[in-house]
Order: sequence, then C-alpha cells, then structure tokens
Amino acid sequence: MTMQNQTLLPPAIHVVMPASLPPSSYSRRMMEAVRAAGVEMTAHALPGQHPQIDPSAILAADVTLSRLPDGATVLLDGDALANLAASLPADDRRLRFVALVAHLHWNDPALGTEEAAVRRNLEQGVLALMRRIVVPDEVTAAAVQELGVPDHRLVRASAGPAGAATMIDALQGNL
Repeated sequence: MTMQNQTLLPPAIHVVMPASLPPSSYSRRMMEAVRAAGVEMTAHALPGQHPQIDPSAILAADVTLSRLPDGATVLLDGDALANLAASLPADDRRLRFVALVAHLHWNDPALGTEEAAVRRNLEQGVLALMRRIVVPDEVTAAAVQELGVPDHRLVRASAGPAGAATMIDALQGNL
C-alpha cells in the first residue's frame, strides 16, 4: 500500500472484539493483515462470553464506544455483535461501523426456536447499522443478505494480505 492510499483512511481504525477471541479467528487474522499493510489499529477487548449475551460485555461496549472520537472507523467482530446491539444505535451517526462477520449465530442448531428468533433480530438490527460488512466467503455473504443487507454493503475478503487490501480499498470508499 502506498503512503498516498494510507492517508485516505482515518488516522487509526478501532477494533472492538471479544477479549477471548482466538488468534485463528477471521477478525484477528484480518486485523493482523491490515496492520501488516501499514494501517494503524487500536484494539478494544470486551470481557465476557461471546457470542452469548453477557452484561459485562454490554457495559464495556457502551463505555468503549462512548469514548471513541467522532468520525472514527470502528471494526466490530461478529462474535461481539449481540453484546454491542444496545450501544450501536446511540453512536451510529458519529462513528463509522464496519462488521467483520465469519458466520452468523442466529442459525446455530443448538439454539432453541425462541432464542434463535431473538438472535436473528439482534443480528439483523446490528447489521442494518453497518456501513460495510466484511465476510470471508460467498456462503456468509448469502446468509447476511438473507437478513436484508444489500449486496453493495458487503465486502468479500478472505483473511490474509489480499483480503486486507480488498478491505482497505472498501474502507477508503464512501463510508
């Protein structure tokens, strides 16, 4: 990436993710690839059990988002979306939210019908507030589109240098 391209991005990108996110996760691999491309990133780790709804994560998300500077680009890990749902509407006009979604949780076969419906509503509402949604593949893109997200807001980017370049190009666009 050239220095000229880098200046089109905000001075720093903030990443909000679960503290327990494994190094092999899609979001962590994308974050490392974007950093390797020379983009400054600040990680904000949320406590709690993700993707389960956790009161400590909800409180931490609210505090974290309220402290970010106006106009900041904020990457949100898909596992944290349910715990961010209450905080996002208050900040969606002042922050530029981008979700990194490896998979959706509402269709987890282990969930009961009622819990799946609640989770679907949470994920659908949160994704509606995103400026962009970065997904690793067509299967995830199709699942996100089933929730009413238009294709033009999706960015298909595999984890790694090529995917990072694709995501950076999308972030340089009109967020």
